[in-house]
Amino acid sequence: MRIRRRVSIEAAPETVWDVITDLRRASEWAPGFDDYPFISPDWPQQGSKATWRYHAGPLSFDFDLTITESLRGEALQITNRSLFGQGLEVYSFTNSGGITTVWYDGSDQPNEARLIEMMDRTMAGLKTYCERRAKEGSA
Repeated sequence: MRIRRRVSIEAAPETVWDVITDLRRASEWAPGFDDYPFISPDWPQQGSKATWRYHAGPLSFDFDLTITESLRGEALQITNRSLFGQGLEVYSFTNSGGITTVWYDGSDQPNEARLIEMMDRTMAGLKTYCERRAKEGSA
């Protein structure tokens, strides 16, 4: 399955990239992304690893994440592996007139409807969070 999304955010591309790669604060804008039992000290450098734990009722599933491309404010690629298979998230950033456009392209094999809904909520949360940070001057 493949999901493609785009969101325009009134913030610098570096701010948006920093928010996406700050896993410890991901729950502030991405629903369900609040449990990271492991984040390597060199995250978000290329080759660094983390584990995201997804909870479904009493069950939990670990997704092993590896950054395969890391260019601050320009591009980010993260592979994930779990018992559901392997996936890839690709983020690219463009900026014009103070507006950063984030292009998201994700491929994976979980429940399609649930993943689409989660990604739509996540991108909306990213926009709100980054714009609020940019207005507060904490970029």
